[in-house]
Amino acid sequence: MRQPTVLFQITAIGKHPRALEASTRSVLHWVRNTPKLGFRPLVWLVIEPEGYWSAPEAYERLERSGAKLVVVPPGYRTPSGTLGKARALQYAAEERHRLGLSTPEVWVYHQDEETCVGQDTLLGIAAFIRDGRSLVGAGIILYPIDWLGTPSHVQELTRSYDDLRVLDSMTAPGNPTAGFHGSHFLVRADIEDSVGWDSKGYSPSEDLVFEIRVRARYGAVFGVLKGFAYEKGAFSLRDQLRQRRRWMHGVLHAVFHCRELPLRRRVTVAYSGLSWISALPSVVILVASIELRYGPLLIFTSIFTGFIWVSMILAYVEGLRLHALYVTRRVSLLRFFASGLVGALVDVVAPWYALVTRPVIGDFIPKERPTDATGERATASPTAVQL
Repeated sequence: MRQPTVLFQITAIGKHPRALEASTRSVLHWVRNTPKLGFRPLVWLVIEPEGYWSAPEAYERLERSGAKLVVVPPGYRTPSGTLGKARALQYAAEERHRLGLSTPEVWVYHQDEETCVGQDTLLGIAAFIRDGRSLVGAGIILYPIDWLGTPSHVQELTRSYDDLRVLDSMTAPGNPTAGFHGSHFLVRADIEDSVGWDSKGYSPSEDLVFEIRVRARYGAVFGVLKGFAYEKGAFSLRDQLRQRRRWMHGVLHAVFHCRELPLRRRVTVAYSGLSWISALPSVVILVASIELRYGPLLIFTSIFTGFIWVSMILAYVEGLRLHALYVTRRVSLLRFFASGLVGALVDVVAPWYALVTRPVIGDFIPKERPTDATGERATASPTAVQL
């Protein structure tokens, strides 16, 4: 039988060539050092022209190493005039169709510019394709790369734990919550290309809109992808705030502008967004009730806040456990909890920041390490956390 093809597609603006090169080389390394995968690998870098011209030598090196460079033409326009990342994704889908790669024998594994893979990732992809029961698969993302123990990086641990909730919801018939990643997911090429990425204007949540469209057309075709992907968190609180703002704009866009979203799920997605928005008033009420010594209110809210605090601490503990083998930077227990608190407060403020600002197409955070005072890049070994 003819082997299936897996196309590893890294879609990005391309202005962070070091991060993108690390992701590309992680794929090239492991497909060449993992025997009997059972699929034919292809690697595509889908970038914008300005990204290519920021580091042409780096991209030419990657081409020589075996990756295919796909530069989105400046004048390319989709039928609906979509903007942002969705435009590049749609162009890649059309390019695959032109090359005869939009068939049931071809699978597309989507990566962001900082999404590195391991041997476990590739084995998970192979197992998913062999299983054959699902058309779209997603898995857990870890954030150990360049991990510095900052508040933003500690907060990222909770995202990996939350993936357990996301995957459980995604595999349910109606996906009652809004969770779906724009990276570390695998989809059969003909399914992706039949749905497409084209939408009117700028969609801050092209990944969520894509999931909604696939579910509307094909039903419950989602499964769990074994193996982790390895990414990096925001390097500053400002970048964390901007990133979360884009997510909130994405939820609002899906609720108010996605026609394929059924009413029942529209309500649940709106509820998840409202729950996030309500976090800041809840904190303010809690602080005010303590400051004003308003006992009855404190007793009433403690019923809920106790559960919330326990859930948040559990997310940090389990997130840390998932990362324990992958980061080695020492962080004291006190600093860890202080960083977790600061990172959580940024997430609390983020949806309100989104409500008073407009979506920005180029609002993507840096994915390469900042430099320290001497001009050298900060160092962090991505192998195990020790508290």
